[in-house]
Amino acid sequence: MSPSPPQPPLRAGDADREATLVLLREATVDGRLTVDELAERAALTHAARTHAELDAVTADLHAPPTVVQLAGSPPAAAPVGVTESHRTVLSFARHTGRRAMAARSRFSCTLGNIHLDLRDVVLPGPQVDIEIRAVLGWVQVVVPEGIEVRMVGDGLLTNREVHLRAVPVPPGAPVVCVHVSGVLGSVSVRSRPRGAARKRGRPAGA
Repeated sequence: MSPSPPQPPLRAGDADREATLVLLREATVDGRLTVDELAERAALTHAARTHAELDAVTADLHAPPTVVQLAGSPPAAAPVGVTESHRTVLSFARHTGRRAMAARSRFSCTLGNIHLDLRDVVLPGPQVDIEIRAVLGWVQVVVPEGIEVRMVGDGLLTNREVHLRAVPVPPGAPVVCVHVSGVLGSVSVRSRPRGAARKRGRPAGA
């Protein structure tokens, strides 16, 4: 008796891809994925054509997250509805590394510099809002490639720049909304490839 021919891969539909995106968003909220990892896996989900490809995207996410936070565990998500505030005056501040981020954050920069790297943050949901007020200050925001960035607002004689690499933004990718205000300041948002070395010390100018 001849063996049965191998079965073709089971095709995935839009509903299957959407279900995978929901799981990825939940994994980001509870700290199992960073914004960088979410953007990468959302792109893989959008490109997946079979159930096997979708299963590979979430293979390490099906186990429920650990309730107790131990040393080295993913950071707990910031409380919903809380606005985090950061102020820099006549100084330089860096915000980098893996950390939980509130749904809305406020950064005030007066006669100083702020470097805000979002590639390793844990998001509280599919969108974060960042308020930046620059008064004679310079603020640079770094995001991973493959996410959506919206810059709104304005300031008096304030320079606003968005430099993102032209890569497709898949459905379900994170959204970062930057609200700009201030006087004689500069706010820039730039994307950097996943895995690119994080700079130390004061970043180079735009």
